[in-house]
Amino acid sequence: MKNLSLLLVMMITQSCMGGSDYYRDRVAPFLKDLKPHYKPQMVDGVMEPTEFPDLEEDQKTLVGIDSNHDGVRDDMEIFINRNFLYDYEREVFKGEYKRAAYFFSNYKKMNCEELIIQISNHSEETSCLNYVSRQLKLPDSPESRNFRSAESLYNTSQRETILTFISQKCAGMAHGDGYGDKTIFPNCIKKIEEKYLLKK
Repeated sequence: MKNLSLLLVMMITQSCMGGSDYYRDRVAPFLKDLKPHYKPQMVDGVMEPTEFPDLEEDQKTLVGIDSNHDGVRDDMEIFINRNFLYDYEREVFKGEYKRAAYFFSNYKKMNCEELIIQISNHSEETSCLNYVSRQLKLPDSPESRNFRSAESLYNTSQRETILTFISQKCAGMAHGDGYGDKTIFPNCIKKIEEKYLLKK
């Protein structure tokens, strides 16, 4: 069992030291270079945003701008589409942002147990993909070795304050048994294996 406050401190530290830097140093420059040449594409059956996202406006919001209503922030949708070669990578990484959008929209309504589950499972799909990829020796895109999806969820001070809110509301509670990988991780592995007809 781990103390939730300790977990949140670790996530805040990673966000400040890693997530925002990754967005600033990798994601934002890529999008800035792409903007003059941007043309929306159909990727995995979903048409990208018609208009290129305003990054400054996006960072003023908690959930982020999702103009094509697919559940993924426009900036990260475009970045993921253009940097990941394989559909299983794109699905998993976009899944992180869909979960985050739900979390950011509903965290005030959640009790501590629900908040703990959400925090504990922020990156279970990414962990699942990494596990399955290693087991099956799947190819991956170069960007996947550096991508920090869970950390880059908190790339603004407003998004970081959510962790502080949870830490104060649920201080001293533990997470572990029944949460995290124990409940979600096996389902994720099953999903990937079934969808892509993979076997361990």
